[in-house]
Amino acid sequence: LGFLLIAIVSFCTFFARTGALFNLIPTFAEDKLSLSASQIGIGLAMISIVGLALAYPSGVLVDRVGRKGVIVVSTMVSGVSMATFALAPSFTWFILACALWATSSGIASAAPSAYAADMAPPGMNAPAMGMYRMLADFGYVAGPLLLGSAADLFATETALYATGALVIAAGLMFAIFAPESYRAERSP
Repeated sequence: LGFLLIAIVSFCTFFARTGALFNLIPTFAEDKLSLSASQIGIGLAMISIVGLALAYPSGVLVDRVGRKGVIVVSTMVSGVSMATFALAPSFTWFILACALWATSSGIASAAPSAYAADMAPPGMNAPAMGMYRMLADFGYVAGPLLLGSAADLFATETALYATGALVIAAGLMFAIFAPESYRAERSP
């Protein structure tokens, strides 16, 4: 069950990343917020820089708090960031939404992959990780197609709210039903 749940969380995160962050948000920022290409680029570049800066602290958190706690918190913040993008009335709010997404993706870092590896049966790490990545990467394909269609049929804000709700729902399911997979070694 834990493996299936982390695959769902990762699918939703990848879905949001390519469908919303890479496709909807830049056009939304230009059309609705009248941001320049430079302003949009600053926000999106900040996401990568903050994510990189949080990679090491993420590993420390995963080892001290456990994988599940890190995954749950980062997934919830990711969902909130989608709503923040939809609500953004200005460049400042756009930067705040970018900071939320950056923090959530930086905190998560390798925790989902580590959790999936923990859930793999003994001797089955390679097939389990292949299946995990295939399911997660499907979000990369489905996100732009489905969210682009949703934005065309309804509105970009609606698509962003729906994405946030999807990510939060996946995080809640994981929080409720997934077991913790990591046990810290105790020193004598």
